Amino acid sequence: MVNLPSIKERVRCVSIPTIILLSFLSCGRVEDKNIAKAVEEYYDTFKAREDFDKFISFYDDEVILEDVVNADRIEGKRALTEFFDWNNPNFEKGSTDTLVIYEQIIDGNKVVTRGYFTEFFWGGTEFEAMHFVTILTFNESSKIIKQIDWINYPSNLIDYNNRRNSNHWIKK
Repeated sequence: MVNLPSIKERVRCVSIPTIILLSFLSCGRVEDKNIAKAVEEYYDTFKAREDFDKFISFYDDEVILEDVVNADRIEGKRALTEFFDWNNPNFEKGSTDTLVIYEQIIDGNKVVTRGYFTEFFWGGTEFEAMHFVTILTFNESSKIIKQIDWINYPSNLIDYNNRRNSNHWIKK
């Protein structure tokens, strides 16, 4: 006669690995939900472009922003505040929202967003809408630690002959 484990022993054997697996899966889901909530609030704040203090609060103090097309590399929240220059009186929104999102992928602590910035005025001059793709990387506190932008700037905003070259950032 074969000696089979009792039902109680079989349930315990299955339950422990199942509990461990479910806890790992739920941790990832909680992280994704926290990041999803943070990124939704971040882009809602960006779209409205009314509360710079709230907007900058989404960033970690040691954030790095890389604008690949314009070859800007900004390090730290203080430098980022100056770079964004939200309170500059030369800027005027062209529509209610400053950006439109058409695609977003959240994977763990990274978010890829594709959309466009709506038209705007700078010093009275109108600038056309601009496509963008942004990669945001979040830390465990749901703060942005790295931002990489690809923005299709109008040609009159970039001096292609004299701009810096982001290809120098390539590590060989």
